Amino acid sequence: MTKQEWLEEKLFVDIYGREYNLSDVPMTMMTRQEAFDKRGYGKKMVKQLWKEKGREIRGEN
Repeated sequence: MTKQEWLEEKLFVDIYGREYNLSDVPMTMMTRQEAFDKRGYGKKMVKQLWKEKGREIRGEN
């Protein structure tokens, strides 16, 4: 999976881009990039999350 594919993946999140939880905020589908934008994540944070995802896939710590 490329970084662009990862960012375009659809997620089930609340309207503020946060992961599923038990709050009473409406849930919706949006891309990972849209969710990150709503959370206020900058390029540096997205890059760090992508690196962590790569390590997770490879089975590293």
